[in-house]
Amino acid sequence: MKKIAAGVLILLLFSGCEKEFSSVVDPVSAKFSVQSVARFDTLRFNPVDSLVRYQIHIASNTTPASVYMNLFSPGDQKVNSTPYYLVDNGSVASGDEVAGDKIYSLKVPMSSGYISGEYRSEYYASDNSGESYRLAVSKFVYDNGAANQEPVISDLVAPDTLVVLDTTVFRITMKAIDPNGKQDLSRVYFVVTRPDGTSNNAALLMYDDGNFNDHGDEVSGDDIYSIIVSVFSTNQKGEYTFTFTAEDRGKKKSTQLIKKIVLK
Repeated sequence: MKKIAAGVLILLLFSGCEKEFSSVVDPVSAKFSVQSVARFDTLRFNPVDSLVRYQIHIASNTTPASVYMNLFSPGDQKVNSTPYYLVDNGSVASGDEVAGDKIYSLKVPMSSGYISGEYRSEYYASDNSGESYRLAVSKFVYDNGAANQEPVISDLVAPDTLVVLDTTVFRITMKAIDPNGKQDLSRVYFVVTRPDGTSNNAALLMYDDGNFNDHGDEVSGDDIYSIIVSVFSTNQKGEYTFTFTAEDRGKKKSTQLIKKIVLK
């Protein structure tokens, strides 16, 4: 297991979309200092050339054993299953222009299948002993070129009436689908309004995690979202309004579903 040394440089993003690297970056106080890294505030999928050149300039007399990068998509999901290794060997195919200039480069394909949103690239260098140093972190917005469509919710299952003499537990399920892919769906939730018209406006999350004991969900990843709700004899009696919504990572919301449940 490689040890990760402290010392992270958070890079501020500047306006404009480009694939060059900045000329002024504060150096990292670590074994390998950073002169500059690739920067861009927005990337849009290009069907003709989907390759994006990532670079880091390591201004150090010590040559690292390897330089690599990890890429994270919205929701902090790692894109690459193995590290992206950057090279300083003059390989045009890798995006490196000059061998031995301490600028490490790699061209990485950005797929149209990747969800749109904020991405994070993390740059590392390792020494000959196997110790790794996280040198820099850069963030950018990726646009996969697809129109962002709102989620769709349906097939709501919930009781109409409950006779509450003591603590009563019931289950709610609902189907939620995002046309841009399940990974684009951020949350499925509902808000409750009491019979007297008041609400704390808390978004109560529903789950598609297969955790039946805690959430009432039977199968993980089947697009059926569930929740277990408890009501008590002290709750107001009357008609409650449950407002259901699904929201994607672009903050686009589904058409709401309304369910009335009467407590007696």
